[in-house]
Amino acid sequence: MKSAEATLDIFSRPVDSYSPDQPLAELGFAEQFVVWSLRVQWRVAEDGAEHSVLLQRAFDALELPGGAAMVAELAAALTRTVRRPLSIPCPHWRVLTSDEVRVLSFIAALQRPGASPRAAIDPSWHAAPCGASPIWAPAQRLALTLAAAGLTLGTASYSGVPFPEAMPRLLH
Repeated sequence: MKSAEATLDIFSRPVDSYSPDQPLAELGFAEQFVVWSLRVQWRVAEDGAEHSVLLQRAFDALELPGGAAMVAELAAALTRTVRRPLSIPCPHWRVLTSDEVRVLSFIAALQRPGASPRAAIDPSWHAAPCGASPIWAPAQRLALTLAAAGLTLGTASYSGVPFPEAMPRLLH
């Protein structure tokens, strides 16, 4: 278990910047897990299903039983809000897309005290006319839930041990 000072130190450091075509192997577990979860949910939604059993098992293994529903809610909000096809590849794709960079940056900003989530959200993701984004609430719930479980985005370079070059896998 980390000391309180170590935890505060992690939150005081700047969020790593993410970039399109960045290898997933350069990301920490929290980022890889968010990207993998979104990709799995995206495929499930394309097939007409609401939830993925694999995704639910992954969140259950992390003792986050409501996490799969939060990812589904975020994916649905993205689909409703963004007026163009989103670039969310299959779960085995080894690099980040520009849309995944936007999602990670926004969630990381939501987790950071003093960060500016409003500046991190893509301007095209705002709903007219009031400018409020339907993406905000599901992303915030997911960010808070992940943070409560110790999964903080933007801390990969501070962990000391790189995460293996593999997406999370669960046994069936």
